[in-house]
Amino acid sequence: MNVRCTVVIDNTSTRTDLRTEHGLCLHIQSAGQVLLLDAGKSNQLLGNLGKLGLDSIPPQWIVLSHGHYDHITGVPALLGKFPDAKLHFHPCLLEPKWILDAPGQWRYAGVLQSFSRLEPYLLPAFRASMELISGVWTSGSVMGDEATTFENGKFFRNPRGNLIADAFPDEQVLVVQGQKGISIVSGCCHAGVIRTIAKVRELFPQEPFDAFVGGLHLEGKSRAQMQELTQFMLAEGFGRIMPLHCSGTPYAVFLAEEYPQLYLPGGAGAMIEL
Repeated sequence: MNVRCTVVIDNTSTRTDLRTEHGLCLHIQSAGQVLLLDAGKSNQLLGNLGKLGLDSIPPQWIVLSHGHYDHITGVPALLGKFPDAKLHFHPCLLEPKWILDAPGQWRYAGVLQSFSRLEPYLLPAFRASMELISGVWTSGSVMGDEATTFENGKFFRNPRGNLIADAFPDEQVLVVQGQKGISIVSGCCHAGVIRTIAKVRELFPQEPFDAFVGGLHLEGKSRAQMQELTQFMLAEGFGRIMPLHCSGTPYAVFLAEEYPQLYLPGGAGAMIEL
């Protein structure tokens, strides 16, 4: 199965004519079918889709990795252009979410009021792993549907009127059955790369891993932590890594310097065959 993944929105770009923002949107095409993973934090993804020549085939699905603004705010714009697209997301995505930037400095980070009209797009099977287009699966909740305990420092949600640490029960990734094995395509990996890989291994216990594409949530990590994680991914059999969005520039530089055989440069306009 030949699956093509193109970066539509990212913090950086490979081309001067593509817009950038602190957000993520990936275009995935397989056997003439299309889905989008995430929708950035504005409607800028529409312009990038056009400039990349990726707006001629309407996506069948818009998959949302989790409920943070930099991954979901562009959904209304996408549905305005592609009204027949179906949404796939975990119901906990709709809970209010907050970020504690500094002591006493709270920032709202969840869905906007415009999402209230999206309820008809919810799937009865949104929690389960399922094949959306040929060879491309959802993982289901990485942390578990009822996850409540997770130390993350600054991320919180407000399910019933009281702020609690966000255990990210809504977070999911895409799993691609490609020519060389299984690839993981992630939005942010708030649950952690190790736990994410373990979840995918539960779903596909026998097939080898190929590539890890997307957000790794490694901003602020030390070089030693980057080394440990990369060694773990090597041991698991990953042969390619394209760090995007919240992976952070330091990790991209680290990979390019220490593991050039693994590193694939990202940014809007980057493309990888899976």
